Amino acid sequence: MLPLHDPHVRMILLNHLAVRLNGGDCEALRAAGIENELLERLGRLSAADLHRLAAMREPMFAVSVDADRLKAGLRALALTNEARAQETYFLRHGASWTMMKRLFKVRHKLTLQRRRELGLRRPPGRLLLPNPATRERIWKAWAAIGDTNPRTRYYQLHQAFSDLSLEVLETVVSEFESDSCVTPANPSTRSLGWQRGNEQNAKWHPQPRPA
Repeated sequence: MLPLHDPHVRMILLNHLAVRLNGGDCEALRAAGIENELLERLGRLSAADLHRLAAMREPMFAVSVDADRLKAGLRALALTNEARAQETYFLRHGASWTMMKRLFKVRHKLTLQRRRELGLRRPPGRLLLPNPATRERIWKAWAAIGDTNPRTRYYQLHQAFSDLSLEVLETVVSEFESDSCVTPANPSTRSLGWQRGNEQNAKWHPQPRPA
């Protein structure tokens, strides 16, 4: 048990007991080990008496710590803070609201609110995609990431292409995945759209003009 000596903390506890008493929650207080006589005497105290009681040196209150529940709470807090930090990272680096909804279950309005809080604005106009060679490198890097967690994959992908926004990376990845580019019949890491376009270019040869 950890004794509580701070009079301010004691006053908070005494006020809490008084509220419970006034609310008729005597059974819970009795279950906590407070006898009926004590409850009756506490109920008759004025606010000034409560302050004087809290200032006494006698250690009348102590705290018991549930170590297992404290550990569970700390783990939950760490996960919450990590998720919040990830959300902030994705927002700062241009994640679309659809990505935020898919990866973090964040609604559109909340995404807009978080952007305003962070002082972020989405660039106007159409989204500009990188050239085909860069898109191919993005897909190769995406396919090489072993972690299956989408948040982790996009984070690692952005670390490799930090000059591009997450919305751009999302669009490129979606383009390649929608083409179902990596199959036993098509082992290339280039998208089918890329392959079809380059096959057409490869088949076309300019004919010499007649002399």
